[in-house]
Amino acid sequence: MTRLLLPLALAFSLVAPSAYAGALLRPNVVVDGEVVKLGDLFDNVGAKADVAIARSPAPGRRATLDADWLQRVANMNGVDWHAQNVFEQAVVERSGVAVTHDQIEAELLSALAGQGVAEGSQIELANRATQIIIPVGAPLQIGVRDLFYDSRYKRFTATVEVPANSPSATRVRVTGRVFQTVDVPVLIRQVNRGDVINARDITWTKMREDAIRRDVVTDSSQLLGMTPRQLVRGGQMISTSDLQKPIAVARGALVTMVLRHGAMSLSAQGHAVEQGSVGDIIRVTNSHSNLTVEGKIEGTNMVSVSLNGTAALAN
Repeated sequence: MTRLLLPLALAFSLVAPSAYAGALLRPNVVVDGEVVKLGDLFDNVGAKADVAIARSPAPGRRATLDADWLQRVANMNGVDWHAQNVFEQAVVERSGVAVTHDQIEAELLSALAGQGVAEGSQIELANRATQIIIPVGAPLQIGVRDLFYDSRYKRFTATVEVPANSPSATRVRVTGRVFQTVDVPVLIRQVNRGDVINARDITWTKMREDAIRRDVVTDSSQLLGMTPRQLVRGGQMISTSDLQKPIAVARGALVTMVLRHGAMSLSAQGHAVEQGSVGDIIRVTNSHSNLTVEGKIEGTNMVSVSLNGTAALAN
């Protein structure tokens, strides 16, 4: 924090001895312009309110003016004010407009496109704490200068300036990395366990290639007709281990056992020994004969058995 502002020469010109009685110090001041005026610091200074007394801090910064400095400024400008103690002070802050990281990264990506960086890539600045604050009213035009891109290691350096091409621009040196992205299918809504995923539930989002694990689903067909093993929130990457086929037969459920051979079809009722999804092989027990065979789940509570299971169908 700046302890003392640089006074302007015009602030220290001698003035007539007439003073403005009862001037009051403002302990906290916010200014927009490049200079601090007498009226910014003191109330009841009459026509001298517009007298410039110091340069403002940089946009977004503040400076502390101590009692000694304030007293000298008051005396030189004929202001009737006296510090109550040595600890009295005024804090001057200059307002500004922050340039967002998204805005900076968008301009950097645009410039990097000219260096062969693929469209849709993402970048990561080495120091995201870097901040650019410009004066109120200044044009928000971001420029990128002195750009160097190492395509082998996908690293870059550049100078970002705002406003672009302005002699008074704020300039910051930045470094970072470029990352390729991959389109990944995600859910547009929260899907609970047991809910079947269909095409209307799926959208696409870009993810950094380095953030995608090997088991992450990248083909939407892997999602269709599946159900989450547990709740999956919209927009998050989904791994194959998060999914399963919907349960078509629950353990202990009453099922229809069917044997088909040519034009012949036999059926009987049974109970599932195991649960499973369509296409799974499970064991089922005939409700009348108590014989247990293996069958393939064909649909909800529907199991087909082979010729070897004929005895199991007998009453």
